[in-house]
Amino acid sequence: MQAMTMKTIKGFDIQFDFSNFKRIADLIYFEGPLLSHYVSSKGDDYLFYWVDRDDKDNRWLVLRVSLASLQKYMAKELSLRELIDSPNDGYLYCVDIDDAVNFHDVRLVQPADLPEEYLPASDSYYEFEPIPAEDAAELMTYELTIPYKERSRFEEFLLKIGFPVSSLKKVVSRAAAF
Repeated sequence: MQAMTMKTIKGFDIQFDFSNFKRIADLIYFEGPLLSHYVSSKGDDYLFYWVDRDDKDNRWLVLRVSLASLQKYMAKELSLRELIDSPNDGYLYCVDIDDAVNFHDVRLVQPADLPEEYLPASDSYYEFEPIPAEDAAELMTYELTIPYKERSRFEEFLLKIGFPVSSLKKVVSRAAAF
């Protein structure tokens, strides 16, 4: 039996710690995740896109995306190919992950240097339903603007529906005052 090998990737070897990333959802799943949304401990959004494997590892392209770009992808306004061709930072990561979820052989890669086989089709618009991670709800944030003069009515409404207003006050107290 012939051993499976992965494509050689042109890029720069780097050290990067992915261990603090939290999985939000698998956006594309077929017999395992193919595209997943993660958030770093700093709150940055990343996509992990499965592209290759060999006998030991699975290879993923990892790219930082803005929340606006991610929303446009989910709304079918941007394709996955467009996200990969124009990552936030101008580069993406190529990382091999073994069965014990050890990250190794991390490389900084320019989109133009990726093998064609690693790139999704130009019309790779989102057509799936995300599968949220079990603990993803605690990581999700929402933005809500309430006119200052309506604040007390809003608090009354939250109390009426049983929402813990004290937790909201903690968040609001950390927000910048304008």
